[in-house]
This record gives sequence, structure tokens and C-alpha cells, in this order.
Amino acid sequence: MRRKWLLAFLVGLLALFCAVSATAQTEKTPTIGQYIISAKAGGVNSVEGKVSVMRRAGTSGLLLQGDEIQIGDRVTTGDDGMAEVLLNPGSFLRIGHNTSFEFGSTDLENLKVNLKAGSAIFEVIATEDFKVSVKLPQSEIQLTNSGVFRIDVLADGSGRLSVLKGKAFVGPGLTTQVAAGRTAAIVTGGVSVSKFNKSSIDDLDVWSKNRSKELASLNDHLQRNSLRNSLLGSFNNNGWNLYHSLGLWVFSPGRGWVFLPFGYGWSSPYGYEYGWDLYRCQMPVYVWNSYPPPTSSGGVTSLPTRGDNKARHQREQTPPFQRLENTVRAESRGNGGIRSPDPTERRRGGDGSISGGSGGSSTRSSEPKSSPVPVYTPPIFVPAPPPADTTRGGSKGKPGDR
Repeated sequence: MRRKWLLAFLVGLLALFCAVSATAQTEKTPTIGQYIISAKAGGVNSVEGKVSVMRRAGTSGLLLQGDEIQIGDRVTTGDDGMAEVLLNPGSFLRIGHNTSFEFGSTDLENLKVNLKAGSAIFEVIATEDFKVSVKLPQSEIQLTNSGVFRIDVLADGSGRLSVLKGKAFVGPGLTTQVAAGRTAAIVTGGVSVSKFNKSSIDDLDVWSKNRSKELASLNDHLQRNSLRNSLLGSFNNNGWNLYHSLGLWVFSPGRGWVFLPFGYGWSSPYGYEYGWDLYRCQMPVYVWNSYPPPTSSGGVTSLPTRGDNKARHQREQTPPFQRLENTVRAESRGNGGIRSPDPTERRRGGDGSISGGSGGSSTRSSEPKSSPVPVYTPPIFVPAPPPADTTRGGSKGKPGDR
């Protein structure tokens, strides 16, 4: 009898040991597909202090990190409140104290923000394909070039635009251009442009720049294997396409949303480089050879044979991120904001880069520097070549990539 009890005890102890070992092993094993992939606008990436939201449906409450803002939801900060909201991938809206805004549209190709009161900083990667419109009580501003823009709604309802980098269009008919280092006082029916004092900064300015630096650092800590699995899973379920945006939002558990650009060597509009991009993820060739999305009529663009139609077709067949790279290289050669690929650094099948627009506001010596690159204007997009191992696909990564 004693032997039976002893044998049963030993068997139970062994089973318990195996269960504990299996649990420990599971905790150490990375979760396949741990990243969430998205191209949507409206995600709340950071909240400080008191920030409230009045939903379009009539409910209200505090706004928290991880929430999603829909069209018509009114967000309002208190005396100590600030919030960071995702716009189109690579672009952020950061609002300061005593500020109120809502989305007029979350369409990535025509994003609209209604700034009702207070102050906001827009760190945007923008083009004619992915522009950001900001409606003020008495006027409207359109951001069609990458850069950093501060917009203030004054007590009388008039507006003030300060362009740190990039350029914007304001005034009746959006005909007045405001370049880097300039301020525009915007009132009903008129615009007055002058220089602004760059040394005059507040908590919102400091916080916005620090957030940009932090998010660029988080991008550098992405893990290739799990990221690649997540990207492929989302792509195969029609979650994204090279023609839908300039990159993707990637959610890293415990860290938040970070930007993954499609192109090589991109930087934030503040100038902080992104270490990870789609080239480095070694995606299969079919990802790069995916066709453009259907036209509004539901069909696929056919190949015209001559004249302007052929040129338009070539443009339509070139992903937006590649068109933006080509344009910025051509406009910004020798003018800062573009980083030349270092052939000794990493070869991923990509070339060129993009930063915060072509305008050059002065930066301190400790700020990221950029070097000019040759003009590069291929007629159509050339996908990244596959490596020697065709089972993995994609383009070559830097030796030692994670």
C-alpha cells in the first residue's frame, strides 16, 4: 500500500514539474504575430493630464491611451492635458492645454481636422496624395508638404500658423504659401506673414519634439521575425497595400504605435531617423509586385499606349512613397532633409530617403544632419530584388539585423 501511495505521489510530482516547465517555456517563447498592423487614423497614442471626449453618439468620458477617435467626436484637454493622436501613417497631431478638436474626415487621402480652440502641433509627412486640412473658426489651412506646423486659435477666433519645417497654404482659396521660419496671422478675409521667434517655445513644443525622438527610437527596437509575420498576415488579409499609404502603424505591446515607412532611410519631420522600414523586413517579392487598388469605378487601370495617358499610367503604377521620394530628392538636393544611403551601411534594395520637407530651418549642431543625394527619377517603381534564398523573398538586410 505504501508503495502505491509513493508511486502516485511521484507521478503527481512529475506531472507538476512538467506543467511548470511548459509554462516557463511558453513565457519565454515569442508570440508569433505579436504586432498589430494598421493604416487607420484616429488612434490615441499618448495622453497626459486630463483629456475628455464627447462622442458623437452622446456619451462622454475621459480619453485614454489606446482609444480611437471617430468623425464627430469632440476631444478637449484641461489645464494640464495634452494628447497625441495618429493621423495618416507617419503623421501625428499633438494638442496642448485647453484645446478642443474633432475629425471632419479620417480618409488618409484627404484628412480633415477641425481645431475649435487652443494649440496643436502637426508633425506630418504629407503630399498631394495624402494631404491634411485644418479648419479653424475663421479660416482653413492645408498641409501638402512634409514638416512641423504649430497652429493656434486665438481668443477672438482668428488663427496663427507657425511653420518650423515644410510649407503650408492658407487664406481665401488657400493661395498664400507660408514657408519654414514664417508665421501667418489668419483672419477672415486676410493673411499677414512675418518671421517668428523660434526661441519662443512652451511645454507643447518641447513635448512634441521629445515624443518624435522617442517614437523614432521605438521604431529601432522592432523585431524582424515577429514583425514580418504580422505584416504578412495583415497583407494576405488585404489589410494594407503599397498604394494605400506611405507606410504603416505598428503597435508594439507595452510601447505603443510606431511608424514603419515603406521606403529606405526615412526620418521623422523633426529629423530623427527610422531604423526599420519595409525593405529591412525582407518581404516576399509578391508584396512588392502587388497591383494598385481598383479605381473608383471598380476596375483596374489598363495600360494606355501613348502621350499623356501613358505618363499618367506610369504615375498610377508607382507607389505613392516612391513618388514622394523622387519628388523630395529632386526638390531638396543640397538643401537638407534628405539622407544619402551609405553603401557600407545596409543594402536593402531601396535607395534614397525622405525627411521633414525641403525647407531648411536652422538646427543645433546636435540635431540630425542630412547630406545631399543625386537626383533620382525612375519612371516607375522597381520592387526590391529578392535575396539568393528565394524561400524568404524580399530584399537583403543589414548583416546582424534582428
